Amino acid sequence: MTIRVVPDTWPLAASITSVTEAAVARLELGDRLTSIRLVADAMGADDRAWFRLAREGAGWRLDLWFDPEQVLQDRPGRGPLTPETREWQLGPIPSEADAPAPVEFSAPNAQRFLYQQLMLVSDVLDGRLDTTTVPPSLVEAFQEAWVIGIDGRLQRLGLPHLSAGERRTSFLRLFAPAGIVTPNHWAIFNALWEGELADQVAVLAKVRLLPPLSRRKLP
Repeated sequence: MTIRVVPDTWPLAASITSVTEAAVARLELGDRLTSIRLVADAMGADDRAWFRLAREGAGWRLDLWFDPEQVLQDRPGRGPLTPETREWQLGPIPSEADAPAPVEFSAPNAQRFLYQQLMLVSDVLDGRLDTTTVPPSLVEAFQEAWVIGIDGRLQRLGLPHLSAGERRTSFLRLFAPAGIVTPNHWAIFNALWEGELADQVAVLAKVRLLPPLSRRKLP
């Protein structure tokens, strides 16, 4: 298996390659992935990553796009300093950020991020997850629900993961603007985290009971 970082001049390329190799080996994906391309592409306020799988010989090629902030050390003041603008608002063209220095790399943050993404890849390859069957209107909510389950699984396996507290914060941040998060909604969260709710059809059914994101209030 080969790992390529784009751009190849990115100062953290060697560090993230090393962490990726270890995560692939630990999750036993080395025989299934023939190559991995990691694209360090800043995506503004949205720090979510996305990946694409494509057949390559007897295995699969994985392309993973991510915001470099995901693998840097935590520091005060990171993130947007002003509220996100709406579509009809124009602002100054942002200047290109300086490339991070190698000392800014955070192995723990990179591990938590990569194990989550590679577990998603494993779910797709195993047939546990079929992203093409998720209704477009539920994609964002379903993704949040599924990664809650993934981090719960990683915890039980003793592998790097976001904590239950961090996942609860993310859950609340996403769904609270769409309506009141009730004890019933938290029961869904707990079932996802503890692995009681792990089948895609069952997860989708519960996601439909969460506050609909189409009703989110704009700031």
